[in-house]
Amino acid sequence: MLRVLICAGALAVPLTAAAFTGGDLNKLCTKTDVASRSACAAYIEGAADGIFNTIDAIGGTTGPRVGQYFCLPPEARSQQLTDAVRKYIADNPNVAGYNASTAVSLGLGKVFPCKTGS
Repeated sequence: MLRVLICAGALAVPLTAAAFTGGDLNKLCTKTDVASRSACAAYIEGAADGIFNTIDAIGGTTGPRVGQYFCLPPEARSQQLTDAVRKYIADNPNVAGYNASTAVSLGLGKVFPCKTGS
């Protein structure tokens, strides 16, 4: 019987794993408790950093490049990033179903586009 329960549990785990979506991120970011607000900001900053590093690894970030959605100025602050992403998701409801890191890229790109000719 124990073997059956272990096998059933092992099969159920992959079925419960789901992508963290833009809608999930927005729900997290609308919560008012300190832990949720910190988690929201940390996710957005981490996703932005990961995207930046990926672009850097495939060709650099010294100017607009294919796939580079945003260019953050050095003075950009955490709350500005969070506000940009939340506004983008609110203004574009279809983004709620996208992967959360994609929503971050698109939201930051709207507020912090790369300058052409840089």
